[in-house]
Amino acid sequence: MPYKREKNFLELNDEYHLMYSRFLKEARVWNGMGQYWLARESNNRASALLNGNIEDALKPIKSEKYYSYL
Repeated sequence: MPYKREKNFLELNDEYHLMYSRFLKEARVWNGMGQYWLARESNNRASALLNGNIEDALKPIKSEKYYSYL
């Protein structure tokens, strides 16, 4: 009997898959600008969506706490 893979949360919910992609893109942009804490926060949001934790992913990011002036 061949192994049958179950679909994950993002494959079942297209709107959250788009949010996941947006969070990853934001993380790349923040990393490119030297804002590593904001990039990490965006990666955390993407990870939460990957695990199906919508509440953590939709919490607002308090950017004033993470933004660093160069």
